[in-house]
Amino acid sequence: MTLFSVSDLSIQIDNKPLLDSISFDVSEGDYLCILGQNGAGKSTLLKSLMGITPVNSGRITIDKCPFKAFSQKQLARTVSYVGQRPPAIDMIVSDFIRLGRYPHHDAFAVWSKSDQSAFDSAVVLTDIDAFLNRHCATLSGGEFQRVQIAAALCQQARLLLLDEPTSSLDPHHQGEVHALIQQLNQAHHITIIEVTHDLNHAIQHSRHILALKSGKTLWYGDSDALLAAPILSQLYDHPFVTLTHPETNQLIALSSEITR
Repeated sequence: MTLFSVSDLSIQIDNKPLLDSISFDVSEGDYLCILGQNGAGKSTLLKSLMGITPVNSGRITIDKCPFKAFSQKQLARTVSYVGQRPPAIDMIVSDFIRLGRYPHHDAFAVWSKSDQSAFDSAVVLTDIDAFLNRHCATLSGGEFQRVQIAAALCQQARLLLLDEPTSSLDPHHQGEVHALIQQLNQAHHITIIEVTHDLNHAIQHSRHILALKSGKTLWYGDSDALLAAPILSQLYDHPFVTLTHPETNQLIALSSEITR
């Protein structure tokens, strides 16, 4: 079942084209990674899916309903977002996670059993019970990414948007966050759209890849087919070589510094 559908999406700001005729579908339980150089339009695309960046032309639907028909609270019950680490947040971790319940509250709502259940489930899934009473500003990058994911899970949205969630993390914490995202997708059937520069993570763990170049679709398809399409050097303006991973037997791509 198609959850999100994007058709001929184009965005311009101050007469500068940022996205040009982008089309793709995301089914329930899908995992789509968006690749491309800096400035390719990846983050702009995510912001359009949250209703932050206005769309000049094209169509976005959720469950076949027009995007514009959703209020901000209705949209927040469907779409949640985790970005890179923001500036220091002077809040207790537990309070920050509770903010994820805002789409389910009106102005006079009190904390309910369903709120507590969503909170408890998010804490267990992200394994952050040990630092619920700490200030967000005291957390490491990897710890805070798990807290941000917990707040998104507390929101109980069906689609999780991730904007380079491991870009500032060391390899250990990158692995932890990637494993958590996979668990959410595979075991808990949360639909994922992730912007990433981690090419091999996208190839090995997502189901579909959308590759953007200068605001246009360069390639779109099954993740395991990307390396069979001779586009990587064009996508990044950089040479690559491919080889077989010694443990998984999957093809992976490595940057090639060979000059001719």
